[in-house]
This record gives sequence, C-alpha cells and structure tokens, in this order.
Amino acid sequence: MNHPVKTIIALCITALMLNGCITLTPGPRQDDPIAMPHGFSLYTDTDPGPGTWWHSFSSPELDSLVQQALAGNFDIRTALSKVRQAEAAARKAGADLSPTIDYSGSAQTSREQTKTDAKGRSSEDAKEFSAGLSAGYEVDLWGRLNALHKAEITEYQATKEDLDAAAVTVSADVATAWIDILSLRRQINILNQQIETNQRMLSLQELRFENGQSDALDVSQQRDVLAQAKALMPPLQLGEARQLNALAVLLGLAGKGDAIAGRISQSDLPDLIPLPQTGLPADLLASRPDVRAAGLRLNEKDWQVCAAKADRLPALDLSASAIFSSASLDLLFSNWVSTLAASITGPVFDAGYRSAEVDRAKAEADQYLTAYARTVAQAVQEVEDSLATERRQTEYIRLLKEQLATLRITVNDAHLQYMNGQDNYLDYLSAWINVQALERQLVDEQATLIKNRVTLYRTLGGDWTRGLSQADTTETPSKNS
Repeated sequence: MNHPVKTIIALCITALMLNGCITLTPGPRQDDPIAMPHGFSLYTDTDPGPGTWWHSFSSPELDSLVQQALAGNFDIRTALSKVRQAEAAARKAGADLSPTIDYSGSAQTSREQTKTDAKGRSSEDAKEFSAGLSAGYEVDLWGRLNALHKAEITEYQATKEDLDAAAVTVSADVATAWIDILSLRRQINILNQQIETNQRMLSLQELRFENGQSDALDVSQQRDVLAQAKALMPPLQLGEARQLNALAVLLGLAGKGDAIAGRISQSDLPDLIPLPQTGLPADLLASRPDVRAAGLRLNEKDWQVCAAKADRLPALDLSASAIFSSASLDLLFSNWVSTLAASITGPVFDAGYRSAEVDRAKAEADQYLTAYARTVAQAVQEVEDSLATERRQTEYIRLLKEQLATLRITVNDAHLQYMNGQDNYLDYLSAWINVQALERQLVDEQATLIKNRVTLYRTLGGDWTRGLSQADTTETPSKNS
C-alpha cells in the first residue's frame, strides 16, 4: 500500500478514536413544566375497546372510509413527506461525525512553438497528469457535532409523532363527517314523513271546509305549516352535500361528494360506542402524539443549546492530502507529495456573537418549554370538555325525550278538543309544529353525543398509529448512519 494512502487511513482511525471523548449533553430540568391534576372529573376503567376505535361502530363502510383516508389524506401525505425530510436531515447531520475523503484528477496538453531559423518554426507537445487524495475531519471534542446530530434525530422523531397526530385527527374527522351525513339523512327522512303527514292533514282540512266543518283560516294555517316544512328541506340537502364534499377531501379526493355518496348506504344513526377508559391525566403525556411531539421538540432545543455552548470552545481539525503528478501516465503514482496537518481554532474576540447565540438558544428552549406546557394543558382541557359534554349531553337528550313525550300528549289533547269544537285549529297546529321540530332536533342532539364520543377517543390519543411511518421510512438514524 502506498505511503500517502496509509497516512490518510491512519488519520481516519485517529479521528474516530478521538471522537466523543468529551461531550456536552442536556441536563435534567429541575421543575415540572406544568402541574397535572390528580384525575379527570369522570374516571372510567371500563373496557377501552380496540385501538382502532372506529371498528366499534361495526360499520364496514366506515372502516373502508377511514382506511382510504389514512392512505390518501392530504395532511397525512404532507406529514409523511416531512418525516422523510427529517430522516434525510438526520442522516446528513450524522455524516459530519465521520471523516471525509475526496479525490481529484486532471490531464492537460500544451504545445510550445519555437523559431529554429529564418525559414521555419518547430513545435513541441508537453503532457502533464495529476491525481490527488484528501481527507479532513473535525474532532468533536466537546460534542458540538453530536449535539447537532441528536437535535436532528429528535426532530425526526417529532415529525413521526406529527404524522401520528394527523392520523388521529383524520380518523376522527372521517367518523364525524360520516355521523353528520347519517344525521342529516335521518332528519331528511323524518322531514319527508312530516311533509306527507302535513299534506294529508291539508287534504283533510280542505275536505272539512267543503263540508262546512272548518273555515278558510284553518285551511290557510295548514297550508302555511306545509310550506314551512317544505322550506326546511333544501338546507338539510345542502348540508348533506357539503358534508359529502368535505368527506371526499378527507379521503384525498377533489371534493367529489357524489362519488362517495353511494358508498354510504346507512340511513340511521349508529349506536353509541362504549365509553373509553380515560385513565389519569398523566397518561396523556404518553398517549397523545401531539404531546409527545412537543416534548421531543423541547429536547431538540436542549441539544441546540449544547451545540451553541460547544461552539464557544476550541475546535480541532485534522487533514491529510497526497498529490500525484507526472508527465507520463504510467509513472503517475511514482511521483507524489503527501501532507498531514492539524489545526486548532477558537474564538478570541467575536463581539459576543457566540455568547449571544447561547442565550438565544436558551430562550428558544424556554419558549418550547412553555409550548409543551400549553400543549399538555390543552390536552387535559379537551378531555375534560369531552367528559363534561358526555354528562350534560346525555342529560339533555333525556330531558328532550321527556319533553317530546309530553308534547305528543299535548298534540293528542289539542286535536281532540279541536274535533269537539272546544279549541281552535291554531293551538293544535302550534303543538304539532313543536313536535315536528323536536323530532328533528332530537336526531341532531343524538348525533352530537355520538360525535362527542368520537372526540373523546381522539383526545385520549393512543398508540394505534405507531406503524404508519414505518412502512415508508427507515429506522431512526443512528450516530453511524
């Protein structure tokens, strides 16, 4: 083996031995970023159900919609691209921890003309070949490069959590849109039945008017009730169309609601899925991907602080090169010059530049600490809001059902009094209108309760998303990657 090649190999071995002798690492934090409550206002230890909670609806069409959304949703595809970018950035930062070896080569021909006598000139060709090898390495004495690499690895892990958070949100959004569509379809069906009933009542009133059993005002009032019922149909149909379009976008389509309308054959609201196990508020730190991402980004900034501190200390660079040159290609490697150098550099005066960078990095870490605390607080709030809705909405629906039962009795009594001539037709119509409105409202409120149960599953997070990024990315980049 040629001497210059041996020199370069020796440099690489020396550099690897020196690497990581002394490193700066983030220290433990003294105080917790936020005080966690001891428990949620409603603690449940019931069966949490499957990790992929939407299977609890026992709806193949919903399973198909969620599966398509997890594969084609725009936000998920964007998050997956960011995971790949972060993975490449981590590998790029890891490359700075290893020596670099470069090669070069060139060949040139020159012609020299000389005057031999008064009658002519002569020319001579000269050829030169050269080749070179060079190696360089920054010895990471204080762990600056290692800290930058760790920061990129942590950011890569955080982007994977962002992908999981997007999947949690998208699956809940798909289920919510599906429930909204079923709710609107159910309300449309009820309204169609009410329109048919009002149409029959109008025909009856017109017949009674012809027989002299009612007056023109009763007929006009019934026509008005029928017109009001018909006027309610377009907004419901518009709402269904918009929800279908929104669902199409969630699936990664261009808002073609008509294309997926036929895929939803169900017309009634699904049964309420089981209440999930809430656990303790501290469990959110591990179960919520957005909380995990916020914690990882805080750790990333701590590594950035270490890198800024290490940048204030001296840096040791090693370099080696071998240059080969000859006028003949077959003798190229016979003539060479090799060099081996080491240099140390450090700040003497930089007007406080590096010190300011350390302060900036610390302040940014404090900012991310606050962001982490806020994310945790918002996660607890979302769970508490969902649990409060569970209690109040359930009670609200119970009271609406009692009110509907009472109104139906009132309608029967008002109709009986009207037929006996004891009351006017308007009192009966008013009670009847209230029953029709309450029937539609009850469907909407029941849908709200089901959607809130979906929201509760979303706010509690889970680990069912952990395999999403593994199908398209490599494992976490290591120091030697």
